[in-house]
Amino acid sequence: MTLRRANPEALDALDAAYARAVEVIGPDLLTLVTDRINMALRDADPSCVVTTDRDRAVCAVVDQMLIDVARMDDATVERAASYFSDGALADLVMAAYIIEARTRLSIAADRLLGGVG
Repeated sequence: MTLRRANPEALDALDAAYARAVEVIGPDLLTLVTDRINMALRDADPSCVVTTDRDRAVCAVVDQMLIDVARMDDATVERAASYFSDGALADLVMAAYIIEARTRLSIAADRLLGGVG
């Protein structure tokens, strides 16, 4: 039994949230955020080359979110926020959570439930 077969409505809602996240943050940030999450959760090799200060700031936020979001320091947030218009960092954070949730569900489904399906 796949996860989608067991609970199609929940996965449809997650898919819709993911589609919206892709629209909001755009393809370049989507690739970067997904890469960071896959590196941490899937032990994947990096597929992105982080070369800009903005990308480094985004990676610092995503990495800390994955490790311990409660210990995110103001300087890390302020550095990342400086590269975005008002509210856009919040969009990035919400998108990162959706990508992380989707990734974690995929890993769990693959290992425990016969895949997402």
